[in-house]
Amino acid sequence: MSDDKGFTAKEALGFATFAAVGLVLGIAAYQAGGRLSGAGSGAVVASAGAATTPDGQALYVGNCAGCHGGQGQGAVGPAMKPSASWSDAEFKEAVLHGHAPGGRELKNVMPRFGTIGLDGAPATDAQLQALHKYLGTLP
Repeated sequence: MSDDKGFTAKEALGFATFAAVGLVLGIAAYQAGGRLSGAGSGAVVASAGAATTPDGQALYVGNCAGCHGGQGQGAVGPAMKPSASWSDAEFKEAVLHGHAPGGRELKNVMPRFGTIGLDGAPATDAQLQALHKYLGTLP
C-alpha cells in the first residue's frame, strides 16, 4: 500500500505559479489584440455631413504592405512603383479584380479586393484614389 497523500507543497506552488503566469499572458494577449483591432477605443463621432478623406498610407499598410513591402519595394508581390503610373481605371481594375493593364491576370495570391473589400468593407472610389495617390509618393 502506498502512503501517497497528494501533491507536495513544492508541486502545488509550481502549479499555482504556472497557472498565474498563463492567466497574465492570456489577459495581456487579449488586451493587445483589442488595441490592434481598435476595439474599446470608444466611438468616433463625426457629423453626418462631414466627408473624410481616406488615408492612402493607412490603406497601403493595412492591405498591401504585407506582400509588397513597407515602401512598395516588393516582397511576395512585385514592387508597386510601376502601378503609380497606371490610370485610375487601370489601378481600380487591378486592385478590385486582378487584371493589370493590357489584360494580364495577376497571380492568385493577389487578393481580389472587389470581393473581400479593403479593411473588411467594400472598397470605395475615394479609397482607391487615395491608395493610388499614395503609391506615387513611394521612393
